[in-house]
Amino acid sequence: MSFLSPWLLLGGLAVSVPLVLHFFYRARYRRLPWAAMTFLKQAIEQTSRRLRFQELILLLLRCAAMLLLAFALARPAITGSTVGGRGESVDAIFIFDTSASMTARDGEKTRLERAKDAAAAILDNLPNNSTIQIIGCADRAVALGPLSPRNIDQARQIVANLEATSLATDLLPGLTEAYSALDRGAGTNKEVYVFSDLHKLGWERQSAAIRAKGEEIKQRAAFLIVRCGNADRPVRNVGIAGISYPDGIPHTGTRMPFSIMLRNTGKEPVRNVTVAIEVDGRAVDKETETVAEVAPGQTYPVNLTAKLDQAGPRIVTATVTGDDLPGDNRLDRIVPVRETVRVVLIDGTPDTRDPKESGSHFVRNALLPVAASDQDAYFVRVQVVPPDEAGPGLLGACDVCYLLNVPASNADRPGIPGLSREFVERLEGFVKAGGGLVIGSGDNIVPARYNQVLGSQGINVLPFDLGEPSSATPDKPFKIAPDTTESPSFLERFQGEPYRTVTADADLSRILPVKEAGAAGRVLMRLADQRPFVCSRAIGEGEVLFVAGSMDERWGNWPAKAGSFLSFQQIALAHLSGKASRGANRVAGEPIVWNPPDAAKGYAIVAPDAKRTKLPKAAGEPPAITATDTPLAGVYRIVPENEDRKDGPQFAVAPDLRETDDLATLANPEIEQLIGFRPVFLDAGVTESLGTERAKREWTIWLLLALFILAVGESVWAWFCGKAW
Repeated sequence: MSFLSPWLLLGGLAVSVPLVLHFFYRARYRRLPWAAMTFLKQAIEQTSRRLRFQELILLLLRCAAMLLLAFALARPAITGSTVGGRGESVDAIFIFDTSASMTARDGEKTRLERAKDAAAAILDNLPNNSTIQIIGCADRAVALGPLSPRNIDQARQIVANLEATSLATDLLPGLTEAYSALDRGAGTNKEVYVFSDLHKLGWERQSAAIRAKGEEIKQRAAFLIVRCGNADRPVRNVGIAGISYPDGIPHTGTRMPFSIMLRNTGKEPVRNVTVAIEVDGRAVDKETETVAEVAPGQTYPVNLTAKLDQAGPRIVTATVTGDDLPGDNRLDRIVPVRETVRVVLIDGTPDTRDPKESGSHFVRNALLPVAASDQDAYFVRVQVVPPDEAGPGLLGACDVCYLLNVPASNADRPGIPGLSREFVERLEGFVKAGGGLVIGSGDNIVPARYNQVLGSQGINVLPFDLGEPSSATPDKPFKIAPDTTESPSFLERFQGEPYRTVTADADLSRILPVKEAGAAGRVLMRLADQRPFVCSRAIGEGEVLFVAGSMDERWGNWPAKAGSFLSFQQIALAHLSGKASRGANRVAGEPIVWNPPDAAKGYAIVAPDAKRTKLPKAAGEPPAITATDTPLAGVYRIVPENEDRKDGPQFAVAPDLRETDDLATLANPEIEQLIGFRPVFLDAGVTESLGTERAKREWTIWLLLALFILAVGESVWAWFCGKAW
């Protein structure tokens, strides 16, 4: 129990008044001998005992009346389980769920609009001298104001301007911030409101911590939950799960086919869904398609083309309309569009007399799948050089480099040239800057030397250190196991047809094992005996691939399996050539990291809503700027701090799709069970006055009623005691 006016309990001291009167006005007499009264002694004693008993009851009734009056004036209430009393000033704290699900429209208004209306009604009914603090919460909490907690008009403006984010729900940060805000209120009557659609994700992500924090808040304040969604009306939702261009590399002068993956995460079918795709916001080149129906739980691919006429990072935007939840209806992706893709093949076994016998023959044909007469006009440009002609300048003029059975140094194999020291020193920086490196095995590779030069003892670009070669018998060759392909990875499509069968049919006679323990690499595909076959390692913005088999027919017939080998080279080239742009595609809430050309300058980030935020100075080596405030999906730009420029590096931020994977909401009993107590539940849009709720929960009116009954009883008893018998 708590008291809304505890100082009025001092009124209980008035109980001393009837006590003083009772003892002060007691009858006084002097003993005198009177013989006639001797005979009445027994009757007088009986009458005196009866009178003392009646007066004692009268005294107790009057004392109880004084105590009840003091308690009623102190306005008792149940601690933590109710709102404050009517008319008493309130320190109110509003927690607004601003996650993407609050954009759902389950009637004439969105859930966030319902939350705003409910908050405005509560603000209008706050008692005089109340304070207000407003917190926005998705998977992080933001104190929104007002600057002065007593400025109710500013609070109304903050509520009116609230916008939903593209983040997933997690109410714990909001409850934690609200608990801290309780200390900033001066009064004893405190109320914490949660305006939410009660999305299941937000309560269950950190349920144990939410339960503990809710219990702490309950001990200090009234806890109220305002339901802002309509539980009786399910949300129809089709979102964009991804954009991909599975076949080929985006290059200029083409209409690139894109696959837009739609997913129905609701419980009802969505009909007449319109899908569109455009590049750099050019509506004139927009292509659209209407899907008749997407069933609940269905993932539906829509294939559209987009015109790519400029090289560089281009913004490809896919949109969908026709559902009730716009939070996942747009997806922006930055796609690197190239005029040319430059590939250098360093061939450790060149053969000028018969190029078909050289180690680069199969790789070159796989990267140039066009007629010889068309290769000069093809957008992939391949240059083949022997190791002794591979200078560091080559790496400055290529996107992807292949080391095909190349010794690590000139001393590895007598008479066979290897990599120069200058080339090796430049190789690490090439990969970190976004270059792709593919290493193929062969007899020219000495594992110990590779470990010393390219492995953990050298520049450390190998996914794993190498072991000694292993050979198979003719009747039991090594077999590639496409079913073991890592997922997610750019090779995961090898788990399905047509790649799966033709890959598993290849025979390998020899491989280079790797030492997996304690290394930073990742195995993307294994052999049937579970030994690694394709390994990768991300270094900076680039990536290194190591293939345990050879890329010619010296160690097996895999390169002759065109359906597998050619596809592998094409998919790997598309993956590695776009590696430098992958850091530009993020998910809402993830930080954006950028390496500025001039670390001494100041920079700002411009959000999709045009809000401009100053960024901290570059730090680290190499100097990097980190922007952590990315709550909205869309395109962000980094610009010089004091310049109004439209160019600059761009970053595409996608919605956090965890929010819409499951749109289930919790019922009131489920919330009670989850947090361990019953809060006050209110529905947005219900016109019941919060003042009525406060009065209904306060004990004062019942104490006053008891006081009235006690006063009537005291009067009746006083009349009874004064009656002549």
